Amino acid sequence: MYENHTFSAIILMGGSGERFGDAIPKQFHRISGKKVYLHTLERFICMGLFDEIIVVCHKDHIGMVRNDIYKHKNVVVIAGGKTRQESSFTGLCACHNGTEFVVIHDGVRPFVTNDIIVRNVKAVIDHKAVDTCVPSADTIVCINENRNIQTIPNRRYYVRGQTPQSFHYPLIMRAHSNAIANGIANISDDCKLVVALGNSIHIVDGEESNIKITTELDLFIAEQIFRISTKSIEQGYGSLRGKKFIVTGGTSGIGEELCRMLSSEGAEPIPVARGSANNPVDLRNLREIRAFFEAIGEVDGLINSAGYFTKAPLNIMDDDVIDNTLSVNLRGLIYCCKYAKVRAGGHIVNIASSSFSRGRPTYAVYSCTKAAVVNLTQALAEELPKLCINVVIPQRTKTPMRRRVFGDEDDETLLLSEDVGEAIIDILKQKMLTGEIIEVRNKKRLAKS
Repeated sequence: MYENHTFSAIILMGGSGERFGDAIPKQFHRISGKKVYLHTLERFICMGLFDEIIVVCHKDHIGMVRNDIYKHKNVVVIAGGKTRQESSFTGLCACHNGTEFVVIHDGVRPFVTNDIIVRNVKAVIDHKAVDTCVPSADTIVCINENRNIQTIPNRRYYVRGQTPQSFHYPLIMRAHSNAIANGIANISDDCKLVVALGNSIHIVDGEESNIKITTELDLFIAEQIFRISTKSIEQGYGSLRGKKFIVTGGTSGIGEELCRMLSSEGAEPIPVARGSANNPVDLRNLREIRAFFEAIGEVDGLINSAGYFTKAPLNIMDDDVIDNTLSVNLRGLIYCCKYAKVRAGGHIVNIASSSFSRGRPTYAVYSCTKAAVVNLTQALAEELPKLCINVVIPQRTKTPMRRRVFGDEDDETLLLSEDVGEAIIDILKQKMLTGEIIEVRNKKRLAKS
């Protein structure tokens, strides 16, 4: 339905950071290894719905933003005004002549989902003006100037506004022109200008996670949302032919399967493990790690698949088991990331576990190493912007290590090593993906549920 119409998106991020209380405006702080506004912008780019995307930012930051997004040909960066209302109107004026509908979104709402955007796009065709809202879980209290309660309205009829807000282009232009003609200024909500014309606004459902980052606390909460949320990888289309990839743990389980798949893609896998015939490296030994990477030279990627796992309560776990778990799962992985000579544009893919999100009884040490791997990956994505650095979170996977620890399990409840390998191959074919937590799920089990 909406494919037959033209849509423009306006991303508003003209703030200077005064309320945020930091020299760096909130939209340029990094969460999960990426600037806040880039998370937002990439959501709109990846949707493929918009003929143009107009980024409205403070004039002092235009050069930096243009440098960030130069690869995206349908994204235009312009200077905003002194207020949100002015910036919104400036963005509207920058839309091309064929725009029928416009979707306006806060650049500091990075958790907007595809579903929210699609709900806006579909609804605005019929209703001409749309707001994204969520119910209030709190009681709404109306007070007077003395801070005394006047009334407590029925919260059923009160909702909290978010963005996007979407409009028929001629309507929102008329609303702004009316505001200018009547001296209405510094309004922080485009819907209010449309209401002033006497038009109704249709409501679509938002989501609680679609938060706006306004304070340092919001930034902290956003980090936690990214920490517990994961991303499904889209199919990659680049070629791996002729490229070289080091795979630690490449002689068993996921690593072994990945090496086979890399070979079938025309790439050269370099399996690394204690038992490797050609590259015997003990990942508990820093000297061996350093010597291997020095000898192997530049590569196109490093995939850290090696793992060590033994179940036992901490108070009875053997000290050597603790040391091996820390050395293989974390210490060795860190040194591999440090000493690998990955070419610019290349990849580091770390494999963690679904147990990273919370500690589990009888494998506390294993869980904590996997949580650390996630944090390490996000930090490295920020430290090394010329590389694509991501972490893969497989659900329970049928591997020799898991069979040793858990015994026989229902195969239909487990991922196969090739499922994880396929996801990693898709990651290696991407060119801009970095700082992401990518979950690999059991498709068979999801299809039955």
